[in-house]
Amino acid sequence: MSQILLGKDQTLPNGLSFDGNTLVFAKRKVFEDTVTIKLIERTVTNLNVVVEESTQVKLILDIEDHLTEPSNYQINLETKENSNVKFLFIADIHNAHSDVSFMSKTLSDSNLEFVGGFISDKVDVKLHLDLNGKGANLKLRTIAVSSLNHEQNLDVRMVHYAPMTIAEMLNIGIAGENGIVRINGVGQIEQGMKQASDFQTLKGIITNDAAQIDVNPILIIDEFDVKAGHAATVGKLEEDVLYYLRSRGLSLAEAQKLIINGYLQPVIDEIDDEQIKNQVITLVNERI
Repeated sequence: MSQILLGKDQTLPNGLSFDGNTLVFAKRKVFEDTVTIKLIERTVTNLNVVVEESTQVKLILDIEDHLTEPSNYQINLETKENSNVKFLFIADIHNAHSDVSFMSKTLSDSNLEFVGGFISDKVDVKLHLDLNGKGANLKLRTIAVSSLNHEQNLDVRMVHYAPMTIAEMLNIGIAGENGIVRINGVGQIEQGMKQASDFQTLKGIITNDAAQIDVNPILIIDEFDVKAGHAATVGKLEEDVLYYLRSRGLSLAEAQKLIINGYLQPVIDEIDDEQIKNQVITLVNERI
């Protein structure tokens, strides 16, 4: 695994360049090692990432921010023709309020797998992912977790600007104590984008009556020759399952964590870097 601390002088891996606020992965190259980019205490808050054509890369962007003043992060990703990108985005921000904006542009015959973990104090996240080329493929998974006095607001939008594009969304929100999670999931297919496919699933889990989760699945379809669908559920953990686990010797907190980690497993499994996976699992379980 290659780790990069942006804003620091360092030698970059072969095929990778950084100029101004733009990070470029060279064309027709397979990056065997996962590339981890760490943004620590706002050394960089505006970042453009470009993956050139026919390139394959696994990329982790890890934001760690413990400064007290409000923050604003803007991340842009462009995956060019025939590229293959797995992008893991972790936001661990601790201040009174933060804004995070992620925008992506996916070109013809490229594949983008996006996994987001949002475990901040109070954050407004806007994820806007466009499919701009014929045959582009997008798979999106997010986790948002709130606990005592925390608030995670996610607006996730996938827009089809080309025919024969495929987009799939899974968003999971978990709230305990008096935590708040709000998730808006929008799938949009523009007119003329024939044989496009857009599906989304939103799940909300609360562990007590003081917690709040709102999930809003929205489809905006302006074409007939497409496939689309959505599903949304919000609820408490099942009492009979909790009872069964507690009858086997687990405490209530242990039983809740076991069930919630089961819900999260499809997202966690997308993280193939063990260090980052353990970091996400630890942060989530601290909040449950």
